[in-house]
Amino acid sequence: MKKPELNNTYEFLNNENTLYEVKENATLTIIDIFTENIEVKRELKVNKNATLNYIKIGKSKENTTINYINDIEQNGILNIFLFDFSSSTCSIETKLQNSDASFKINGLLDLANNSKIEYDIKTDHLAKSFSDIKFKNLLLDKSTARLNMFSKVETSASFSKAFQNSQTILLSDDSSISVTPHLEILIDELEASHGATSGDLDKDSIYYLESRGIKEEDAKIMLLNALRNEVYAQLEDENLIKYIKGLI
Repeated sequence: MKKPELNNTYEFLNNENTLYEVKENATLTIIDIFTENIEVKRELKVNKNATLNYIKIGKSKENTTINYINDIEQNGILNIFLFDFSSSTCSIETKLQNSDASFKINGLLDLANNSKIEYDIKTDHLAKSFSDIKFKNLLLDKSTARLNMFSKVETSASFSKAFQNSQTILLSDDSSISVTPHLEILIDELEASHGATSGDLDKDSIYYLESRGIKEEDAKIMLLNALRNEVYAQLEDENLIKYIKGLI
């Protein structure tokens, strides 16, 4: 099947370049694919009134190490999508020091075998700004994950919004996850929340599907794909969703 054509979209494979920048008033999509053991730094710069959609696809058989430093100017939007299927160690540091800057992470950790993922995410609100960090984690076999999410809202960032959420499905007794959501709030005028859940697939949903004639194993696959699709849907572009699924 022919891949759909995408405007303003660039795909990089095991790329060691440091800086990805989107110019003022422009929209850019970067697809960053990792299939080899690599240690790199990424600087994601979003200029005034611009939007950068950064998509990481992690498929390396060995551990990759990536350090992200983000810079978002006034009214800039940085959307990060993390699709991880193998071991990775990443830090993401974002200083929201310009008014009405927006920063989102939508992560899917879809792990099996002995894969190990670690994310340290630090977000600092220095002016009125928005952050929303979400992860859905599906862990099978002996896979493990650690998520450390720290967001700080300074006194200069009144009326900011800061959200964190992690939802984990443990698909084996040997899989495990450690999630640390943390908010440090120094003002009263804001919206903020954080949370983390961990458990099995919903038994009532499985039973409902079985009552409709669907086999248990097929029901589980349907529910897992529904969770995956919740993350893909955040891309908000059907052609881009098809393209990313083709790469995965």
